[in-house]
Amino acid sequence: MSLLNSPTVPSTDGSIHTNTASYKHPVGDDLLSPTEPHQHGTANSHHSHPLTEIPLKQKLRVAVVGSGLAGLTVAHILSSLHSDNGQGGVGIEVELFEKAHKLGMDAASLSVTCPCQKCALAAGRDDGDPNHEHVEGRMDVPMRSFFPEYYPNLVRLYRSIDIKFHDADNTLACFDVTFDSKPVPLASDPVSRLNHDVNIGAPYLSSRSYKVSKDHTITLPDLPPLSVFNPYPFGRRLLGYYRIARDYVRMLMVSKEFMTEGRMMEIGKDRSEWGNGRQASLREFLVNGRYSHDFAAFFVPLFACVCTCSFERMMEYPACVVLEYVARCMPFGRMQFVSSGVREVTENLSKNISKIHYNTMIEKIIEADVVADGDKKAPIILVDSNGVRRGFDHVIFATQANQAATTLAGQKASKPLPRPYVTSREEGEDESNFGRMEEHDRTDPETPRDISPESILKNHPFYNQIKILSKFPYERTQVVCHTDTSFLPKDPSAWRLLNIAKATDADILASPFDRVTAELKQQEQEQEKEQQQSIGFSIRPFFFPKSNELNQRINKAMGHDSGISSPEPHSGSSTPTSTASQSHNSAMATHIMNNTAQSLGTTTKFLQTTNPIFQPRPDTVISSAWFERAVVNPESMKAVDELYQQMEKQTDRLLAANSASLSAPFSPPSSPSSPSSSSSISDRVWFVGSYAYPGIPLLEGCVVSAVQVMERIIEAEPSHRLAPSVTAPKESFLKRDAPMRERRLRRKKEATVKENKSMEDDKEDIDNSISATYFRTAWKDTLEDERIWEEQEKARQVQEEEAAEEETRIQSKKGHFLSAVGSWTNNVYVEVAFMLLLYIAAIVQWLMVFMIESAGFDGSRWALA
Repeated sequence: MSLLNSPTVPSTDGSIHTNTASYKHPVGDDLLSPTEPHQHGTANSHHSHPLTEIPLKQKLRVAVVGSGLAGLTVAHILSSLHSDNGQGGVGIEVELFEKAHKLGMDAASLSVTCPCQKCALAAGRDDGDPNHEHVEGRMDVPMRSFFPEYYPNLVRLYRSIDIKFHDADNTLACFDVTFDSKPVPLASDPVSRLNHDVNIGAPYLSSRSYKVSKDHTITLPDLPPLSVFNPYPFGRRLLGYYRIARDYVRMLMVSKEFMTEGRMMEIGKDRSEWGNGRQASLREFLVNGRYSHDFAAFFVPLFACVCTCSFERMMEYPACVVLEYVARCMPFGRMQFVSSGVREVTENLSKNISKIHYNTMIEKIIEADVVADGDKKAPIILVDSNGVRRGFDHVIFATQANQAATTLAGQKASKPLPRPYVTSREEGEDESNFGRMEEHDRTDPETPRDISPESILKNHPFYNQIKILSKFPYERTQVVCHTDTSFLPKDPSAWRLLNIAKATDADILASPFDRVTAELKQQEQEQEKEQQQSIGFSIRPFFFPKSNELNQRINKAMGHDSGISSPEPHSGSSTPTSTASQSHNSAMATHIMNNTAQSLGTTTKFLQTTNPIFQPRPDTVISSAWFERAVVNPESMKAVDELYQQMEKQTDRLLAANSASLSAPFSPPSSPSSPSSSSSISDRVWFVGSYAYPGIPLLEGCVVSAVQVMERIIEAEPSHRLAPSVTAPKESFLKRDAPMRERRLRRKKEATVKENKSMEDDKEDIDNSISATYFRTAWKDTLEDERIWEEQEKARQVQEEEAAEEETRIQSKKGHFLSAVGSWTNNVYVEVAFMLLLYIAAIVQWLMVFMIESAGFDGSRWALA
């Protein structure tokens, strides 16, 4: 049942409050003992009475702004925390604010209108198709696919809220799109390319999956049928596949070697090879590594689709970020999809949130003693677009970084993203909830002006946060749901789950930042040479561009001109927001939704295209929506570390202030937390989201950043005695995350010890930044998490089957056998040998399919097409 159809209580301020049912948690053992606050360095050791004698204060009030996965996750786990060391009631009252009319993670998704005649007649329409099968289901917008190897925390979250997901065959087709003529600018559609000017080429690379064991599927490329009269296409394709396979193996070896050694961030830095001593970009890795054009034509569009960005931005990605994804997900990773769609995810995560405010835009944050709606004192006040003020102890921004910076600065974007339109709305929903198909759905809307740190005074309470948040770049993308099969290869037998296209004139290795900096460096060298010849010594050329001039030239090369400069001279992206889908130098990904949602049937192909480089026929469009996606460059990687350190310092200051208030002998029992002289209003503002965690900005970062903020609030509020897993049910995320939390606390203490020892011994500082730690340990943590999950599942199975002695004995034997096999497979040589055996089995099937199709028969039954 939809959250919108659940019992709700309208409020006087226009919000919708969800009713929370009370439930009883079984009491269990927590990782932390009652003396844990002392271990965190609270004031427990500075006052005479023990912490357990301190009167428990009222519930913490926490506001979460934004209801994407990050906002829903942090609100879900905070709403599950109990006070009094877990023996009391829920210790946090969470209010969720969403500017749209429904939860953000599912806001653009839609239900498919069935085209069959029976459904049309039932709806009072006469346009039903008597030959069309009945279909029902939803389309997640955008597509929510994931690889468990890269998303261990997301998988743990889904399992804890009983979300079922299934794998899909990693079938792929890559092809080129040729335009007969240049697009003619129109007043209402300046960058569109009409369908009759578009020619779809045959795939230059396609693949199918081959099942070689119960749990393993291998994807191999397709070969065209061999023709004796014209062997050139076969030979050319075979040569291209050889180059792709060769470079793919090279990349796998490099990425896995650096990953297992914990040196991912050192890729490309070795000056003895081709390094320059700094963070290597993906373009530098591909060019200096001499990867073939055939491989780049496959690899770059594929990852431009994963990262949802243009080729220019893709080439700015640090190589370590992309190669870490390769090392963890390839070659055996399989794409997963939520079986029932993300609506179930949003419903399950929002069940225990006490209050949700829809259609509520937060415009600014102020500091005050008394709020307008009551006598409760609060250190931080939220002001919405209706002028309503609400007081909270903490505020968590679960929005994009640029949106959070705008709100903190008290400014408004010049023009927000247009609301999505749908041509087939859900039953019972008002048409006014959605926009209409307008010019902005065919063209790029005006880019909102991002906040420049130079425009913010240094005494602004959120100056440091705004300065950091402004360093995260974004690209705007369009996602269109439609039924126009002209977005697929002409031959239906070449259609795959994911169909990636690029324009023939696209420059996949384009990187304006590299071009401009190389040009400026050459000018500087020429000027120095001229001055040496004229005056005999070298001085710095006066005409060498300053930082803002460099950024303006970068923006001009990238097609942007915002007029906002960046404080860093070589940021590579002084304009945080750009547009991928209208640059036409990006990959267009078309996903056949029927392949992952059987309820959509097979009669009509329901398609979802991201970054369309030409527009579908208007009569085939179901919906259109715009999104902004964070991208990664060296500056944003540093910003992740800076944001992490900023919130760590906030935690320390709040902990010191709250501990000092606890040490006061006559502290009022019911007084809420209040700001101290050592902490400010900015210390109570936190940030979560895909951008706030190392790696590619994906759903995994949303979950992990939410967990980190939860732990910071627990640590900073010792008087509330919040415990993450004492009373949590066994199946909850808090309980499943308990072993991982213990590992995080242990690693944090070890890093502190190493850092102190390094300072005492006057050695070189050890890099304990969040990015460095992530690239050293994330892959190991994933393996450990899976092992812990398997152990928990085995224990659960044994408990459930104790009543059946025979079944228990069988399961026990099976468990011993799996344990033995697991010990064997821990050996890297055994893993390599096993991988080779699976590949041999897959190649046998692959050759059989090739011979069958060369003879003119259908070989797809032997492959998972």
